[in-house]
Amino acid sequence: MSRLYYRRTDNSSYRDRIALRIVRAESELSVLEKNYLGAVEKGDYASVKQALEEAEIYFRININCIDPLGRTALLIAIENENLEIIELLLSFNVYVGDALLHAIRKEVVGAVEMLLNHKKPSGEKQVPPILLDKQFSNFTPDITPIILAAHTNNYEIIKLLVQKGVSMPQPHEVRCNCMECVSSSDVDSLRHSRSRLNIYKALASPSLLALSSEDPFLTAFQLSWELQELSKVENEFKSEYEELSQQCKQFAKDLLDQTRSSRELELILNYRDDINPLLDENTNDLARLKLAIKYTQKEFVAQPNCQQLLASRWYDEFPGWRRRHWAGKFLTCVFIGLLFPLLSLCYLVSPKSRYGHFIRKPFIKFICHTTSYLTFLFLLLLASQHIVSTDPNRQGPPPTVVEWMILPWVLGFIWTEIKQMWDGGFQDYIHDWWNLMDFVMNSLYLATISLKFVAYVKYSGFRARNEWQMWHPTLVAEAVFAIANIFSSIRLISLFTANSHLGPLQISLGRMLLDILKFLFIYCLVLLAFANGLNQLYFYYETDEGLKGCKGIRCATQNNAFSTLFETLQSLFWSIFGLISLYVTNVEADHQFTEFVGATMFGTYNVISLVVLLNMLIAMMNNSYQHIADHADIEWKFARTKLWMSYFEEGGTLPSPFNIIPSPKSIWYFICWIRKHIFKITRAKKTETFGTIGRRAALNVRTNHQYQEVLRNLVKRYVAAMIRDAKTEEGLTEENFKELKQDISSFRYEVLGMMKGKVGPGGGGGALAESKPSEEAGASILVYPDHSFKYSSKISPATPKTNMFHVTTSMLQQRAALSSTSSTSPSTSQGLNRLVNGSVVPSCGGESGREKEEQGGREKEEQGGARERTCTEKEENEGRGEERTCTEKEENEGRGE
Repeated sequence: MSRLYYRRTDNSSYRDRIALRIVRAESELSVLEKNYLGAVEKGDYASVKQALEEAEIYFRININCIDPLGRTALLIAIENENLEIIELLLSFNVYVGDALLHAIRKEVVGAVEMLLNHKKPSGEKQVPPILLDKQFSNFTPDITPIILAAHTNNYEIIKLLVQKGVSMPQPHEVRCNCMECVSSSDVDSLRHSRSRLNIYKALASPSLLALSSEDPFLTAFQLSWELQELSKVENEFKSEYEELSQQCKQFAKDLLDQTRSSRELELILNYRDDINPLLDENTNDLARLKLAIKYTQKEFVAQPNCQQLLASRWYDEFPGWRRRHWAGKFLTCVFIGLLFPLLSLCYLVSPKSRYGHFIRKPFIKFICHTTSYLTFLFLLLLASQHIVSTDPNRQGPPPTVVEWMILPWVLGFIWTEIKQMWDGGFQDYIHDWWNLMDFVMNSLYLATISLKFVAYVKYSGFRARNEWQMWHPTLVAEAVFAIANIFSSIRLISLFTANSHLGPLQISLGRMLLDILKFLFIYCLVLLAFANGLNQLYFYYETDEGLKGCKGIRCATQNNAFSTLFETLQSLFWSIFGLISLYVTNVEADHQFTEFVGATMFGTYNVISLVVLLNMLIAMMNNSYQHIADHADIEWKFARTKLWMSYFEEGGTLPSPFNIIPSPKSIWYFICWIRKHIFKITRAKKTETFGTIGRRAALNVRTNHQYQEVLRNLVKRYVAAMIRDAKTEEGLTEENFKELKQDISSFRYEVLGMMKGKVGPGGGGGALAESKPSEEAGASILVYPDHSFKYSSKISPATPKTNMFHVTTSMLQQRAALSSTSSTSPSTSQGLNRLVNGSVVPSCGGESGREKEEQGGREKEEQGGARERTCTEKEENEGRGEERTCTEKEENEGRGE
């Protein structure tokens, strides 16, 4: 069978063939142009120079010719990193074009420097435009040298360009409606978006940020935030913008890694760029760290140096706190927590006292506030257990003792939120999810108080609770109060952030809530779709109240599950938890087709909601938890820092309910405010301000100078570390082997050029005279200064391979004289060496010939060695070149003998 197959295959002829041809043919290069580009590729300096010189005289080649890959000779030299040939080509005014961009992309620093210093030719030396191919370019028009250098992140090249005074266009906002942006987007929206992306990619370069930014930290923060916002708007380039944003965050973190002392770290974290001499010196405490939290710089905040300084300030009053045993820590916290009422009273009476300063410490403040909130939760627990009994049938009961005790805490919480919103601003307040929960919780407590007050005023009599209306104020107040209790208990989770074990779990829980919200959007759409269909199908089969007057799915015997839209929504929701029976799809009439369709719809809904959507929710939550687990250290440290910084702030020292008690300090501030805004008494304050403004301004100038000095040191260390890491990670690549091959090729042609020198009379003119090989004359002569050599250009294949020695003319004459005097002696003639095609080949004569030859060689070698030593001593002061020439001459004499 195989024979038949192969026989049929071999004998078959393919009649249908596809004719192939080059569709986009280009102009062919001449032989001289190919040799010219080949010499540039190989690094043959002499040949390239000869071709360029001949091109200026005979115009036989185009020095700006392009190979099939679209490369000119200059681009080939740049790819091979051959600086000598690049300098040679530039000296002959070849067309530069995009050579600078290619050199930047290849990161050839020497070539970039040459091209920057190269002056463009003018007049007759300028390349005619007709010879240039402007359509072919590897770079878009918006790519400038500084943008490309920033893309490569080469510090040296960026420094060269910045020193030349280059500039970069300022990118506009995404929602910018200026004439330039609108016209550019209308003409070519893709180019407009890509141009903006290229600019931001250049601005996010770590080397450019370190070199050109006066405040690299602030620039990295703002640029990272801007790129993050751009990723939300331009979804087409979302991954690119997020990567650039992460790059800026990593740069700020790496730059902070270079700090080596607490002084440098404090200068960085306490610096602020909007220093006002009228502000107090303490207003800039950890200002840069607060800014990092505002811009969500998690890597910067979680950096070990930053965390170490923050922890030292947090445990200011307790040195060595972390080395203590956990039992000692617990007892200390309990003891300080029990004393928080006394400490609060001491602060109210004397804020400047020892105990007043003690409670202002961040860690002590945290313990006092936590103890106060735990006390509030304990009171809520007592209120829910009804320790103080009241008549349940009273429509407007008065507040109990426990409720009167809860009221000051609620008012203190409300006052805290008002102060926080006033100090930080509304925008910063609503960006924190815990503040939104506090707002909801406080609103519920206010609603409870209001409803209870309305019920106490309006309903004062007694009536059986079963006879109350559904929307009775007391019933609504009790429901709202129950919901508020749930929020109050959940609010305690925010304190888990301070613990290294519970903190990551709390962060994962918050991220899962966002996944649940995303899931609910899809689930509600599916729920509404099936609820509409089932209600449409079973609307006509609504029955009267069932057994014992119960109607709906909450009855012992479920009925009318899909009679109304609201009832249908409830039935489908509870069916996820298996609380709805299948018989709810039955109808009293004998309509089996309707029952079949209803049961199918109900089953399809359960498959979609349970098998598909619920498992999708589980996968989303698992992904969120895994993301937090992978970055648990960074996420937890960032969340803990936010919690700690809330206690570093000035104000808010006293916990609830003591914060609603007016302190002497608050009274004095209120009086000063009245004098300033009402009675306009500000002369003393102005005099004091003018007296201290000079000192504060001088202090700010000194702080700014110290900050810039620290930044200079950090940038130097960062650049050195970046270059060192780049060299370590680079290793051996294919480019390294290509560079090595190019260096060897260039060295080979340099050596050949040194050996060739000038051509003798018999070799013709030109830099290289090539003689046609023949049997009679096969040697080419190279003339060196002061003496001539012969080298063999062809050796017979039959002749055994030996080392070819350069024989001088004088030695050949001595050999001829020796052969003429010894022609009568066969043994002597057999001992002579044979000269074949200009090379010395030892003959296979007798032993006597060998002995005479060896003896003569030893004598000549001794004479040559003596001459060599004498000549070396004589020519040492005249130069190394003459010494090498004399040494080669004497060595060849000795070897010839």
